[in-house]
Amino acid sequence: MKMRLRIILFFAALNVLALASGFYVIDRLESARHARSEKTAQASARIASQQARSAPVPTAVRTVLVVQTNQFEWHQLESSDYRQYIANLRSVGCPEATIRDIIMTDVMRLYAQRRGQSSHNGRDFKYWETNEKRKLKQSQFEQNEKQLAQIDRDLPAVLRELLGINYERELNKYFIDTREDDRRLAFLSEDKRSQLATLRDQFEARRERVLAEAQSGALSSAQIDAIKQIETERRQALDSILTPEEREQYELASSETADRLRAELIGFNPSEKEFREIFTRQQQLDAKYQYQDIQDESVRAAKAADQAKLEDDLKGVLGESRMEEFTRSKDEEYRNIYSFAEQYDLPASTSENLIELRKIVETERQNLLSDPQIPADRRAMALKAMQFETEKQFRQTLGDKAYAAYAQGVGAWIQNMGN
Repeated sequence: MKMRLRIILFFAALNVLALASGFYVIDRLESARHARSEKTAQASARIASQQARSAPVPTAVRTVLVVQTNQFEWHQLESSDYRQYIANLRSVGCPEATIRDIIMTDVMRLYAQRRGQSSHNGRDFKYWETNEKRKLKQSQFEQNEKQLAQIDRDLPAVLRELLGINYERELNKYFIDTREDDRRLAFLSEDKRSQLATLRDQFEARRERVLAEAQSGALSSAQIDAIKQIETERRQALDSILTPEEREQYELASSETADRLRAELIGFNPSEKEFREIFTRQQQLDAKYQYQDIQDESVRAAKAADQAKLEDDLKGVLGESRMEEFTRSKDEEYRNIYSFAEQYDLPASTSENLIELRKIVETERQNLLSDPQIPADRRAMALKAMQFETEKQFRQTLGDKAYAAYAQGVGAWIQNMGN
C-alpha cells in the first residue's frame, strides 16, 4: 500500500511538472510570435514610408495587412519514438530537468500499464461474481512473476538508454532526496559536483551495456577488456576535472573500496589517519584482483594470502592494541551488535559484554547437548531453563525496549536455545 501511494504521488508530482513544462514551451513560442509580428509590422511601416518619400505624387493609399500564423499545439512535439520526442523538446529549449520529468512520467506510466495487465486473469468484471473468479490461476501467477521481473529489469535499462540516468537514484529524488552526493563531495564546487554526476551516469551506462551482453554472468576476455577501457577513460576524465588533492579526496569519499571499509570497520572507529593507511593498502589489493575470476579457487587462495599479508603489515602501523580491535571488527556478529548498541545509545562496553555472554551460554548449551549421561527429558528441561535465564540476563543488560528489538533481530538465536 505504501509503495502504491509513493507511485501515485510520484505520478502526480511529475504530471504537474510536465504540465508546467508545456506552459513554459507555449509561453516561449507565444513570446517569439509576438516579437516577430512586431518586427514585421515595423518593417512594413519603414517600407511604406520609403515608398511615400520616393514616389512623385501619391495617387492612392493602399493598406497592407500582414497576417502570421504560428499557433502551437503539444502534439507537434510528441512522437512515438522517444528519442525523437526528446530531440523535439530540446529543439524548443525545454530544460533538461523538465525533459527528464516528462519522459520518466511517460515511460513509467507505460510500464505501470504493463504491470496492471498482468495483475488479473483477463475475465470481464461482472458485479454478481465473487472475487476469486478474477484472481490469477497458479500458472498465471507464476507467469506474472516472470513478467514483473522482466519489467523491473527493462524499466531502468530503458531510462538509462534514453536519458542516461540511474533509475533508482533519480526516483529517490522524489521520495528520499538525501543529497548524498552533495554531502560526500562538499569539498568540491557545485560546478565540479555537477560534472562528476554527469560523468558517473555516462560511464555507468557504458559499463551496464557491456555487462548486459555477458552470458550467465561470465564476462568474455573481450568484455573484460571493454570494462578495463571504460575504467581507464573514467579515471582520465576524473583527472581532467579534479586536482590531485581533490582526486584523492574523491576516492576516499566515494570509491567502492572506501564504501566497503566504512561498513566493515564498524566498531573499530578509525581515525582519519588510520582510515587512510588502511584504504591505501586495500585499494591496491582490490585493483589487483578487480578483473580476475574470484570463483577460481587458486585466485581466492592468492587473494586471501595477500589479504593476510596486508593485515600483517597493518600491525606495524596500528599497533598491537588497535590491531586487535581491527580484527574484532571483521566479525559480522560484533558489527551487528555494535550497531545495535549505537542505535539504542547503550554503553560502549555493551557489545563486548553481549558477545562474551553469548559465548558462555553457547558453550554451556553444547556441553549439555553432548553429554550422553543426561536423559532426554531432563536435557529438554535444562535447555528451557537456560533459555529463560539467558533472556532474563540480556533483558537486564539492555532494558525492556532494547531487548524486544534485539530478540527480533540480531538476538533471534535466544529463541532457538530451547530446541
